[in-house]
Amino acid sequence: MLMVMRPSLSDIHGVLAAHSAVIVHFSGTPKGGGSTFEYPFPRDLEEVIAGRSLTGLSCSTVMPGDEFCDLNRANATGCIGVLLGLQTPQSVLDAHPHDCGTYMADGVRQVPHARDMTASDFDATITGRANGEYNEWVIANYQVIGLFVAEPYRVSIEVEIDYPEDMPDYLRGAGTAAGFDYKSLAEIATLFPNLPIYAFASGGVVEHIGSAWVPVTHKTLYP
Repeated sequence: MLMVMRPSLSDIHGVLAAHSAVIVHFSGTPKGGGSTFEYPFPRDLEEVIAGRSLTGLSCSTVMPGDEFCDLNRANATGCIGVLLGLQTPQSVLDAHPHDCGTYMADGVRQVPHARDMTASDFDATITGRANGEYNEWVIANYQVIGLFVAEPYRVSIEVEIDYPEDMPDYLRGAGTAAGFDYKSLAEIATLFPNLPIYAFASGGVVEHIGSAWVPVTHKTLYP
């Protein structure tokens, strides 16, 4: 892959800070909408946490006020994800206000449209999102900062199809279909006991500590 020009890490962090935005790889709801892995939740995120996609991971930047509940106008591909940091400016392989057009081949994310980017270009990937859509940042050599959650804490699951009793077997499918499940904050904390949990509240980032949401500065996440 050709080396592309990037602004400094502090400049990229400055763009994020200007919008109180964070970089998140979400467990897709439905699957395929943002998730590199076909594994179900929580294994899909466990793979990311274990560093098994350091060659490139499809993410979005999200910020306070974004929509997570309504699937038809959501600003993210899910409600639960891994909040990521950057090792270097080159950790951002590509970024776009819509879709970068990346794809997986032989276990490696291919980035066919990577280009030189300035701080203004990075800002445009956030301000240029269409209403009710999400952007894409492709991140390699990431750092795991913590978990990010947004109500209604929805994840994708396979559900059993409830066929009518009188339907003949030859008309029945595989027996499962894509569906949704909703986790509680306590369940999420139990699934990922070693990670801090972050969310948005009151126009900024908050961390779940004990039974309360405590404000944190953006610099805590992106120095």
